[in-house]
Amino acid sequence: MLKNLATIMLFLCTFINYAQSEEKKEEKEKAEAKENTSEEVVTKIIRIKGANGEEKVIKQQQVITKKSEVKLSPDEEDGETNRTAVYTPQKVSVKNSGTTSNENIYSSIPDGSGYILTLIDEKGEKTSKAKPVSNGYYIINNGAKDNCLGRFDESKNLILETYDTVKDSIITLTYKLK
Repeated sequence: MLKNLATIMLFLCTFINYAQSEEKKEEKEKAEAKENTSEEVVTKIIRIKGANGEEKVIKQQQVITKKSEVKLSPDEEDGETNRTAVYTPQKVSVKNSGTTSNENIYSSIPDGSGYILTLIDEKGEKTSKAKPVSNGYYIINNGAKDNCLGRFDESKNLILETYDTVKDSIITLTYKLK
C-alpha cells in the first residue's frame, strides 16, 4: 500500500512539473513576440467662406495605427538576462472616421471666364473649373476625363448632371453653397 502511494506521488509530481514547464514555455513565447502598437488621430479642419460672409467648418478625422512586433534576438542564448530586442518593420493602416458634415457643399471664386469651384462631399474635396455654355449651364471640368454639365438654381445650389455609361442614365448631384 505504501509502495503504491509512493508510486502515485512520484507520477503526480512528474505531471505537475511537466505542466508547469509547458506554462513557462507559453509565457516565454508571449514575452518574445509582443506587439508594439501606437494609434494617432489626425483631424483636418476645412473652412469655407460663402459669398454672403458666413463660414462653414468641416472636420475630417483619420485614425492612423502603426504596428510592429518586438522579438528577442534569436542569436543569443535563452539563459541570458540582458537580451537584445529586434523590431520588425511597421505595418501602417489608415482609417477615415468620416466628416462632421454629410451634405455636399461647394464654394466658388470667379476667374474671369467662369468659376473655380471647390466641391466637398463624402469622398473628399476636389477643385473644378466651370465655364459657361448657354442658357445658364456650365461645363464642369473635374479632370481629363471627368466632365459634367452644371447649373445654379434659385437658391444658389449647384446641380451637376453626369452621364453614367455603365447604367446608361443621368446621375444628378446637388451641392449647397456655403
